[in-house]
Amino acid sequence: MAVRQLGESILDNGRRSINFFNGRLLSAEDLSQEQTANQEARRALGLTGGPGIAYGLEVFQAAGSKAQTPVVTVLPGLAVNRRGQTLYLPDQVDLALTRPLDSKAVADSGFSDCIPPQPGVYVAGAGVYLLVMLPAQGTEGRAQVSGLGNNAAACAAKYKLEGVQFRLVNLGLGDHELADVDRLQNNVAYDCFGSADAGVQDFMADPFGQPLAAYGLLDVLHQNGVLTPCDVPLAVMEWTTQGLGFIDRWAVRRRLARLPASSGWPLLLGERRTGETEAMFLQFEEQIEEMRLNETGLEFLQAVDRFTFLPPAGLLPVIENGSPSGFDVQTFFGDLASNDIAMTDGRLLRRLMQEALHHEPIELNAAEKIQLYLVYENVQAVSAGQTSQLAVVFASAALPYYGVARFQAARWNFSRFASMVI
Repeated sequence: MAVRQLGESILDNGRRSINFFNGRLLSAEDLSQEQTANQEARRALGLTGGPGIAYGLEVFQAAGSKAQTPVVTVLPGLAVNRRGQTLYLPDQVDLALTRPLDSKAVADSGFSDCIPPQPGVYVAGAGVYLLVMLPAQGTEGRAQVSGLGNNAAACAAKYKLEGVQFRLVNLGLGDHELADVDRLQNNVAYDCFGSADAGVQDFMADPFGQPLAAYGLLDVLHQNGVLTPCDVPLAVMEWTTQGLGFIDRWAVRRRLARLPASSGWPLLLGERRTGETEAMFLQFEEQIEEMRLNETGLEFLQAVDRFTFLPPAGLLPVIENGSPSGFDVQTFFGDLASNDIAMTDGRLLRRLMQEALHHEPIELNAAEKIQLYLVYENVQAVSAGQTSQLAVVFASAALPYYGVARFQAARWNFSRFASMVI
């Protein structure tokens, strides 16, 4: 490789755009080259903010969806893929998951570098699937072409259209993983977060060893070529012969995150991990809300029945005097609950949650104590009948203490706590 000099312009493989000047004869190839240069510039700009979902693109089971022909709804939104391309969905779309992919339409669209690796009919057996969005192109209208030489005038496409398409990816979970039905949603989510990834554990054991270039299930799918840099993950869903089970958005949905300043320390300094911890909190709260809406007997449920991991901090709706629905806090946390129940307030709650974004999740099998908090304002509102839902905040033992008072209690007694703070 030749040694370059200071002040020397290095133009090898530089971005080429057309030099316009009066009198220049322009061809279609020239204008296409200019469009390509602009696209490359936009992609480079897109990478400065990092890949992820800017807004929207939530996925839900559509009204009227049937077990044999499930349909999901994707809301409008904007995302950026790993190539820096912006993917914009202007209108809500309903996706029939059994609809065959029209390979001819893909071929006619001019879609090349982002074409799905395995186009075909989506045939789903029992399993967990990843819904991804990727860019697509098409044409619209007809524009007349002036005759050149002795050739007769013809027509060509008037406009190029940029859009999106969707595809499903089977996560390929084994029978053992699928058999743990009750904890399947949580296990899949934390596989995607990479919480139990061997690379993460190796990095913690030897920070100066092999750099942590990738971790988590999504990175594995990219390395194996199952996902392409064009794909933006939207949701994971359980699909069985009885139809769709859970649809989990936050297991794979990520906010925009800039690429790390150094490839050697992404787990410690990169925005990606902070975004993943944010997603852990949102994934837990969304799953809890689905359980509240669709299940009974939550007061008898233990955390280990449904969860292998919990986010480093979260809020749990609990059942108590004046709060008739939710979980039983002692049953849910069991021996993992702190011996004291602390009181915090709204001024500290946000600070606690922000601190939690920089901590690892709670691994229930590790048998670490989990600090529990009541929120002063919430306790007052329940006692006064202004709200009927009591909330308990839980936090990893690794987090700093954010309480303003401690109540030693062998048994949960909301009435006693309420009388102390009113």
